[in-house]
Amino acid sequence: MFFVIGFGTAIFADSFFRHIIQDLFQWTTNNGIQFGGKDFYLFGNPIYFTSFGLAFFIFSVANRKAKVSRILRNGILLILIFSIALIGISALDANLKIIECTACDDGIRRLGYNEINYGLILATSVIVSIIPSLIKIIRTINKRI
Repeated sequence: MFFVIGFGTAIFADSFFRHIIQDLFQWTTNNGIQFGGKDFYLFGNPIYFTSFGLAFFIFSVANRKAKVSRILRNGILLILIFSIALIGISALDANLKIIECTACDDGIRRLGYNEINYGLILATSVIVSIIPSLIKIIRTINKRI
């Protein structure tokens, strides 16, 4: 059930995260990246949807017997790690795109909206953010053994 909730949330938030990543690309490069063309896409990346669903599932398994205050604290930690990872990965990718551009005018790189791998950025951020829950699950399994 939690996998389906995470998958649905990912579908619902797909366009929101696309705009966030575009803003991060511009913000972290001091508008060194400008977008052109139409921002048109049909479907998001299935890896992103699946990773979001798995993250919800792993988080629910790791916190199934925890108190509400502990679940909230772990949820805030998960969101904080996800945000930091999203900003870091987007900034790194954006600056690498500017560095690899040898024929840019005044250091400004023009990208199409679909030249960014949104699914990879989001999936990597989700996987990094779920690491504390995975560690908790592994420790619980090791205690049982």
